[in-house]
Amino acid sequence: MLKELDSIHKQGVAFFKKASDLLQDTSWRTDKWGVCDRDEFWNMLDSNLQKKSQSIITNIVKIAPLISESARLTSYLSQSDQIDLGHAIKGMRSSLRLCQYRFWEQEVLHDEGHVLGVRPAGQTDDEGIRPDKAMKIFEDCHRRITSIVELVNPVTIEIAEKNITITGQKTATIQADSAFIMMWMDQGRPELEDVYATIKRCFKNFGISAERADDIEHTGKITEEIVNKIRSSEFLYADLTGARPNVYYEVGFAHALSKKVILYRKSGESLHFDLAGYNCPEYKNLVDLEKKLNIKLENMTGRKMKKNIM
Repeated sequence: MLKELDSIHKQGVAFFKKASDLLQDTSWRTDKWGVCDRDEFWNMLDSNLQKKSQSIITNIVKIAPLISESARLTSYLSQSDQIDLGHAIKGMRSSLRLCQYRFWEQEVLHDEGHVLGVRPAGQTDDEGIRPDKAMKIFEDCHRRITSIVELVNPVTIEIAEKNITITGQKTATIQADSAFIMMWMDQGRPELEDVYATIKRCFKNFGISAERADDIEHTGKITEEIVNKIRSSEFLYADLTGARPNVYYEVGFAHALSKKVILYRKSGESLHFDLAGYNCPEYKNLVDLEKKLNIKLENMTGRKMKKNIM
């Protein structure tokens, strides 16, 4: 793993240097607080540099499950080490998109001994940063990851590779431009069909075919088909509205495979403790959901939304 990490580091440094040279004499926009939009610097890069960045990110995503599983199996690496490892991997990925990854722990809000409420844990990477700053973050994240990997012995790595193969993290074939939607389904609630249609339309705007459990043609157990879809879909979306146990289970399974899930919920919907640490934006109505999801997918795919799709 150290060899792969060293290769990723060299490729990353070369990318940042080229990006810095390209943007050396450019100006940028900020809001009234001096913060840049997430894609402010990314959109200034030419297509070749963007593709190079995406290629490095792909290499990080490929090796991330093995690093995480190896750390989990190493007895003298604590849960805190594993959490820091996850943040470092996400930080490295965001830096290659020229944006800054931040996270915060759950915080109890109080005033003179009176509890006012709880701010849930969360994470974001919605601030654009210059290539020189992004490279510093990238190198710091690489150092943190490497310091953990150096403590893992070869036998543990072999066991981790076997575990990954068994759970399908490594062998599953990803279907490009596919999405699987996990959400509350109830024939007695027709408004849920409107939510589904909105989500599906958003994915279609970016050339992505989306489906949910009741769309799947199957001959075996539906749960097996859902598991296969979670493994093979390029994108995963979960609407946590209604707090359905099966949706939480499916999201948990996806996280066990180290797969990222796009999470949303209707305004006022509380989160279960096991997902309190994940970013799950609220939406007021379908118009709000469509706007937010389109922006999210544009950032994730690097594509522009298609117009006039019926």
